[in-house]
Formats: sequence, C-alpha cells, structure tokens
Amino acid sequence: MKLLITAFLLVLLFFGCSEKKAPDKDQEKALLDEVIKVHDEVMGADEHLMKNKMLLDSLAKASVNVDSAKAYSTQLTLADSAMSTWMHKFDVENTGKTHEQIMTYLDAQKKEISKVKVQINTALSASDTYLKKVKSK
Repeated sequence: MKLLITAFLLVLLFFGCSEKKAPDKDQEKALLDEVIKVHDEVMGADEHLMKNKMLLDSLAKASVNVDSAKAYSTQLTLADSAMSTWMHKFDVENTGKTHEQIMTYLDAQKKEISKVKVQINTALSASDTYLKKVKSK
C-alpha cells in the first residue's frame, strides 16, 4: 500500500511539474508573438519606404533640392538598415536558455523592434511631407 501511495505521489509530482512548464512556454510564445507582430507591421511599411527612397533619389539626380532629397533618402536608408540589422541578429530559437532568460531576451527584442518601428515611421512621415511639398510646387 505504501508503494502504491508513493507511486501515486510521484505521478502527481511529475505531472505537477509538467504543468508548471506549460504556462512558461505560453508566456514565451505570447511575448514572441508580440515581437513578431511589431516586426510584421514594420515589414508592411517596406514597400512604402522603398518607393519614397526611389522618388527622393530621382529628385536628387534631377538637381531638385539635392541636399534635402539626399537627407531624407539617407534617413530612409538608415531606418531600413536598422530593420535589416535587427532581423539578422534576432534569434528565435533560444535553445538552452531558462524561461527568465528567454523572457528577458524577448522583452529586449520587443523594445528594439519598437525603436526600429518608430525610426521607420518617422522617416516615412518626414519623407512623405517633403515629397508632398515638392510635388505641389
């Protein structure tokens, strides 16, 4: 009877520990999903960014406000480069890391990709305003 009770307690302990890991994985997945959501939003602006860059480069070649066109084009290039750099450094695997390490890493990555998002949105907004101004002349 003691053996049966001990086996039962071991089974409860085993399954109790297993259930503890599931919420950790759920938290990690939820945070990873948040990071990927911001990434996807930023990637959605890529076509807009490239279009504005081409227009600005054309204006610079046509000698229309060369310095301004180059400055906005550079701002877009830097924003695009920041996105590429983030993507190349991002590690989705996190193999061998503890839950705390994974959560800390993903939180930091969410902050980084959010900064890239702000950088891209700022560059797009500024270049859109400039291009509208040039177009209306």
